[in-house]
Parts: sequence; C-alpha cells; structure tokens
Amino acid sequence: MRIAESILSVIIAFAVVYVVYQSDKQSPVKLTSASNNYSVEVMTVPTALEDTLLIIPVTITGEKSERIKYVFRYAKPNLRNLEQLHRYGTTPLTAVDSAAGLYKANIRTGTKGTLSHYFFEVRDPVGRYLAGIKLSGEKPLTTLAIGRVDQWINWGYYITMFIAILSISLGALSSLRLVTGKDAQEPVNWPFLIAIVFTIVSAYLLGTLFGIQITGAAWQGAPFGTDLGDNLKQILLVFLVFVLLATKQIKSKSGAIRRVFPKPLIGYLGIASFFMMILAYLLPLVAKSDYPHVSVIFYGFFTLLVIVYLLIFRSIKNA
Repeated sequence: MRIAESILSVIIAFAVVYVVYQSDKQSPVKLTSASNNYSVEVMTVPTALEDTLLIIPVTITGEKSERIKYVFRYAKPNLRNLEQLHRYGTTPLTAVDSAAGLYKANIRTGTKGTLSHYFFEVRDPVGRYLAGIKLSGEKPLTTLAIGRVDQWINWGYYITMFIAILSISLGALSSLRLVTGKDAQEPVNWPFLIAIVFTIVSAYLLGTLFGIQITGAAWQGAPFGTDLGDNLKQILLVFLVFVLLATKQIKSKSGAIRRVFPKPLIGYLGIASFFMMILAYLLPLVAKSDYPHVSVIFYGFFTLLVIVYLLIFRSIKNA
C-alpha cells in the first residue's frame, strides 16, 4: 500500500471520527433573545446525568422592577405535546446577582433517555409577555438525561470506528487505481474485509453497549428500529460485503477462472463504498434522527444487491 494513500486514509479517518465525537458531545450553545427592552441570554445544556439536579444560569437585562416577573417554565420529562403550555409548571428564577442580571433555574433530570423541556420568560404584572427565550420554531429548550459510559466501551467504540473508516478509505484509494488503470494490480479485498469486521464490532457490539449505557436504547437498525444512523451503518455494512464478494473468483462450466465483476467495476464499487461511509457517519449529524421509512430503504437496498449479485454469479457460473 502506498505511503501517500496510507497517510491520507489516516487523516480522513481521524477527521470523520473527530466530527462524530464532537457531535456526540453536543457542546452547549449560547442563545440570546431581546424584545421590549429586555434581553435574555442562556447557555443550552444538551445533556446532563440522569436523576441529578441541573442548575441552568440565565442572564436577564432590562428595566428593574419588583413587579416584573422572571419565570422558568418546565414540563415533565418526555412531554409529547410541546405546544400545550398549560402542562408546563411555573416557578420564579432564583437571583444570583440581580444587579448584574444573573439568575438561575433548577430542574431535576429524569431517567436516562428522557428529555426535559423548559423555557424562560419575562412578564409584566398582568401576565403580558415581554421577552423570553426558546429554540427556533417556538420550541422549548431540551436537556437529554444520560447515563455514564464505561471507559473501555467509550474508547473501544471510537477506536473500532476509526479502524473501520481507515480500512474503507484504504480500499477506496486502492480501487481508484483500478479505475484509472495506472497499474495492472489485482483488486485488493483485505481492507474491505477488515472494514466489515470492525464495522460489526463498532456499530453492532460496542455501539449497542454504548447506546444502552448512555440513553438506555439498544441497536435501532432494521428490524428493531428506525434510527437513521443505525440503518445507514447497516446499509454500509451490506454494501461492504457486496464489494468483498465482487472480488471473488469463480470457475465457469468451461473451466475458465473469472471474477464476478470486471476490475474497473470493482474499482467503482470500492470508491462508492467511501462515499457511502461518509453518508453513513455524517448525514445523521445534520438530519433528524428518526425516519419511519428508513427500514424500507434498507430492505430494498439489500434485496437489490442480492438479486444483482446472484444474477451475475449465475451467468458466469453457467458460461
């Protein structure tokens, strides 16, 4: 394997894992809203340990008056109808330094995997809304209650993910030479075999343990769930198996030894596996996590690959 290809593959694998890791951390974001001469500023708390007292600092600036109410609105964990404001409790914010506009709100998180919904408001003596802060689309802020993850699971999950992505990148760069025809090398299949093994370990084994410990949810790929990330990784795994089998050599009835697919096509399949890897790991970071019909896509894709492979395999075998 060429040194340049290896270095580039390491860089790609590190970059993808780093992006996934940073997304899993869900870093806080500063939100600011201003209206009617009042400004409300809060740092989001995307995650917090389960069954703990969460303290949320808030900064409110504007006209000081004992008649103005600074309130914290909160709902029971996993409220379904978020727009039903009558189901939100109301409690005054606790002053930390009222002169500087510093306040805090306390909320107890639920069991791991549950969401706490809340928002902040400034109201006048008759209850008229003056200012407040929510997410875009008038949705409340949320905090996901999580559990503690064993370090060996946490490290193992990201390390095996790194090896899987590294192997796919190596296989794709090697496949590029088959397409360009720069040399007469035979298709390299060992990177895809390694990628298959470590994708199974990372996504199915450690990924399941990781999910159970952090949110209480196990594998959510078909047929067990409709999570976009889990199903895309499952689609990637199926495609990697397809690419590996595409390099297989078989003997026809005439005694000739032939590959199931010609070398240029194997090269294109290897390159395609790279883009499918990028899709599987990065698309869930920017798209909603639950897709009701993603399992249908998985079963359709799996069936299509099986039919294509069997038809070509049979035609070569009978030649």
